[in-house]
Amino acid sequence: MSHFKEIKNKSSDVNDRNLGDEWIDWNGKDEDVIKVGKGLFLLFSLGVILISDLFLVVLIYMISPRLVTYFEELPSAAWIMVFLYVLITTFWYLELLITTYREKNFFFFKSRPHFHFEWLYIKVVKLATLFGVSKDNIGNSFVKVSNAISKATKKPNKSEKVLVLLPRCLTKTELKKIMDFKQIYPIEVCTVSGGELARKKVKEIKPTAVIGVACERDLVAGIRDVGGNFSVIGIPNIRPNGPCKDTNVDLEELEDTIKFYVGDPKNQSGPVVD
Repeated sequence: MSHFKEIKNKSSDVNDRNLGDEWIDWNGKDEDVIKVGKGLFLLFSLGVILISDLFLVVLIYMISPRLVTYFEELPSAAWIMVFLYVLITTFWYLELLITTYREKNFFFFKSRPHFHFEWLYIKVVKLATLFGVSKDNIGNSFVKVSNAISKATKKPNKSEKVLVLLPRCLTKTELKKIMDFKQIYPIEVCTVSGGELARKKVKEIKPTAVIGVACERDLVAGIRDVGGNFSVIGIPNIRPNGPCKDTNVDLEELEDTIKFYVGDPKNQSGPVVD
């Protein structure tokens, strides 16, 4: 599994920017770039699953004497249920692990693979916090896992109707470069100030795929909100001055993601529109 590195913090002024809802608790320290592998989220996901499995085993062990007083075969039935739960969670985790690293869909149930993320993410954050891992590091890793699943589950040879959502804090230079992509690729580009406006744009444009550029906190919120409805790929922004002020984005990564959905215009035999 990949390792991660935290960039050295430096102080910044909390009052010189319009902080989004996700940054209300920001302490004024900022990180230029968070580099986290997929393995961080997957590791704590495994921890959550093992803890839930162990909890059920201990619970049934402790209440078995009580269960037998109600019905002699009840403890056996309970142990069978626990065994099935452990088997299912283990199988699902292996599906998640292989799909994430191979970026091919190995889920038994091919549709709605993001269904379990809502439950899993909350528990992972709580467990990671106990080990001193920041919410932003977990969020960065979660986004990468989610991106891998979106890539794995995309229908081949299908060109998507793509909406690129940008944060209001991007520099003007960066924003102009991204707007220029509209001259090359068949995409919609919108700058939004928060989750509510982002949801409004999604309903208005009705895309089949969304590329979100934002901080990890906003990306996680967006993926959890709409990730199960259509394909979403998140690209964390770069925050040299802290959150919500003069942020940047890896333009090469953004353009590669656009090409993933709509194809390369230089390729004459690009993807077929469904």
